[in-house]
Amino acid sequence: MEIFDELKWRGLIKDISDEKKINNFFSKKGQIYIGFDPSFKSLHLGNYQTLCVLKRLQKAGHKVHALIGSITGLIGDPKQTEERKMQAKEQIEENVKLLSIQLKKLTGLEKIWSNIDFYKDMHVWDYLRDIGKMINVNYLLEKEVISRRLETGISYAEFSYTLLQGYDFLHLFEKENIICQSGGSDQWGNITTGLEMIRKTHGLETDACCFSIPLLLKPDGTKFGKSESGAVYLDANVTSPYVMYQFLINQPDSMIEDMLKRFTFLSKEEIEKTMKEHKEDVSKRIAQKKLGKELLIDIHSKEAYEKSLKISEALFSNKLDTLEKNDLFEALVGTNNITNINEKEINIVDLLIVANVVKSKTEARKLVEQKGIYVNNVLIDNSSIIINSKNSIDNKFSYIKKGKKDYYLIIWK
Repeated sequence: MEIFDELKWRGLIKDISDEKKINNFFSKKGQIYIGFDPSFKSLHLGNYQTLCVLKRLQKAGHKVHALIGSITGLIGDPKQTEERKMQAKEQIEENVKLLSIQLKKLTGLEKIWSNIDFYKDMHVWDYLRDIGKMINVNYLLEKEVISRRLETGISYAEFSYTLLQGYDFLHLFEKENIICQSGGSDQWGNITTGLEMIRKTHGLETDACCFSIPLLLKPDGTKFGKSESGAVYLDANVTSPYVMYQFLINQPDSMIEDMLKRFTFLSKEEIEKTMKEHKEDVSKRIAQKKLGKELLIDIHSKEAYEKSLKISEALFSNKLDTLEKNDLFEALVGTNNITNINEKEINIVDLLIVANVVKSKTEARKLVEQKGIYVNNVLIDNSSIIINSKNSIDNKFSYIKKGKKDYYLIIWK
């Protein structure tokens, strides 16, 4: 398939600015950029879909660029319901540095743009004259996110956000001959503002164009990439590869084919073969395991995937005692049953309640009497036993096993 047809088949194109210009962009392999928000020190799985679009275009011969919104990040993209809390400049600067490293690693690009370079020598009156005059207030009021905020109120800073992001496109169009911008469909209003600036400055006949990438939503309507404990990040120091692997292999069957298309570089034939095998016995979760393998190898490494698989199999087969200390800790973190204990020791009955293993002391005593509780793989058969931090694993943690397969991590503070 041609790259444009492939992106459509994979479900990676939602809005386009102009069919003819988009086709021309793809056929001539024009330059394209996608922007990334530095509100955190790592990208998350939701961003990875956008990264995959960049990498697909890169493999198809396009010259691609990534831009970090260091200036726009200081203001914050308007939220649907309330003013976004501003972060310290120092934090944004640190996030920009870390994201730049991460993007270079994941894309192989030598240079990552930062839009602070577009504004650092610009005076406020230049901004108002050269940018503020380009776009009519009525045009901005038609943007959905701004119109929604009129009832609750919106600051001038957030109101101006779309102008800044729009100017990024104009600047890169003029200085670098980058003719296309893409991004998540929730950014469509900001993306098209840049196109409007180019039209007003250079006329309607330019090659400038843009397209958006649809957000992948979970069955409950929330954005993909979120788990019970928060977002799943691409930085292994924030979200371990094992936790990411568990998140991926637990995705519902209703989403898995779309995810293979959007998040992996498997061919159409490979995906169709995987889905055929998956549907023959969905209990084997063949497609989910394939998804987990492809993403972990691409985002982290083959070694990270193999380690995550080993931990996952040990947890599934109830053989956590075969794992090394660090791997055991990762496996337990992945259960999301985590409790911090400030005391040096605690009665087993109280511990079971604090760790949300049971709801009452009666239930706790009953479980112990029925020999249903293990701590660090040791059977607890007396409800008066005291669990001591001195007996923790690696002087750091302990774990409770309830029955055969329910695990709870205890972190001693």
